[in-house]
Amino acid sequence: MSLLKKMSFLLFASLLIVSCSSDDEGDTTPEAPTINNLDFSVDASGSGNIVSVLPTANGATAYSVDFGTDATDDVFETLGAEVSYTYPPFSASYDITVTASSAGAENVSKTTTVNVVVEPSDLEGRWVLFHDEASLIVGETMENIAAGQNWWYNKLSDLRTRDCVFDDVYEFKADRTFHNIVGELTWLEGGWAANDEMCGSPYAPFDGSAVATWSENTDEKTVTLNGMGAFLGIATIQNGKAIDDPTNAVESITYSGVTFSEDKNTMTLHISWGGGFWQFKFAREGSEGASIPTRDTDGDGVLDIDDTCPTEAGTQDDGCPVPEPPTEGATAPTAAQADVLSVFSDSYTGTAPAAWFQSWGIGTLEDDLVIGGNTVKEYSNLTFQAINLNGTVDITSYTTLHIDVYTQTENVFKFKMANFGADDVDEYPNVDDTESEIESATAQTAGEWIGHDIPLSSFTGLDSQTNIGQLQIILGENANIWVDNIYFY
Repeated sequence: MSLLKKMSFLLFASLLIVSCSSDDEGDTTPEAPTINNLDFSVDASGSGNIVSVLPTANGATAYSVDFGTDATDDVFETLGAEVSYTYPPFSASYDITVTASSAGAENVSKTTTVNVVVEPSDLEGRWVLFHDEASLIVGETMENIAAGQNWWYNKLSDLRTRDCVFDDVYEFKADRTFHNIVGELTWLEGGWAANDEMCGSPYAPFDGSAVATWSENTDEKTVTLNGMGAFLGIATIQNGKAIDDPTNAVESITYSGVTFSEDKNTMTLHISWGGGFWQFKFAREGSEGASIPTRDTDGDGVLDIDDTCPTEAGTQDDGCPVPEPPTEGATAPTAAQADVLSVFSDSYTGTAPAAWFQSWGIGTLEDDLVIGGNTVKEYSNLTFQAINLNGTVDITSYTTLHIDVYTQTENVFKFKMANFGADDVDEYPNVDDTESEIESATAQTAGEWIGHDIPLSSFTGLDSQTNIGQLQIILGENANIWVDNIYFY
């Protein structure tokens, strides 16, 4: 090999060694992490002022979202989940800034201007209870209420007897403040500031002095009142309970199922109180529903609101026809005393009911009527009325319920029984009570005694028949009614 070639080879080898040494012993520090492609979506809900932000970025592990107000509660930290903020209920522009971060990486921020557009709420304005029957309804479930299977609802006549609540105003102001305007008199619950339900001076904190605000979620159809003493419809009804003392008032109440009529002048909502549901119906102040109705259904010259018998033309001052009681008694029963559990009958020995009338029923108990030495019970303008037994009874050894009924008008006759449960107590709300209503298969004709024999097996809604404590007489349309011979056999 020539000297020149040997020198070239040695030089190449030296360069190769140096090159390998450089590769093996160079800087091995990892490249610093970076964050890029930061972006975020913005969505509005509710009345337009509930704004949600969902951030995304490559290389980020956490985010900070600043919703851009002067408040101190508008900055949220998230690992990537959507976060929401409720802006004041007014149209305005805000600069939302999202900052993405990761350990060892330089933070990256992005700002976007968002226009919050808040449409006027259908709630804004002054409301009163709708001036008609069934603006206040209580039932076991909302499904029952929708089907007309109610425990109680206000009658049209309550616009007179409870006028002090129908003139109460519920004001939703555009600045989101809320006011109860109850005046000098409002409806008092029995056992609170009064011994009985009545109109009287308002009691604190439900006297209109509450400093309150309101908010709504139109997607979920809810409205929330914040402020101790603020309420809609009935002050005693709170979420999940009915309070028994005004001092137990809560700071916040949410009502559900908020709906409006097409003209936005009628609002309906409900609330659960643990034992069932209340439904309230309101009318916008100044609308037709906020005025006393002037209809006269039976055309007898007495407005329905003042007519005790609004579907029967009458000549009496109360709008009712002159009562035409039966002139003869019902056919005397023939079953043996030993085979009968009597509730009411001169033909048998039995236990007289503890009460023939309940204030929540619709129908007035009149004096007993004696026909040929036999006593019958008389009700006027009855739609339904409850009979509380003197203690509970076990009817499992009987098969049939019998009751004799006389009405002035053709009608539909129904009968309900309530079982008071294992604790043998009529409870409110119902904890273990059950009830079942049956329509008699026998037509209730006018002007004659009709004997109804209803199989006890028909009352399928009862969990048992061992603790029967209440019976209810029910008509399809209100009417004068006389009853006799109530017994099980």
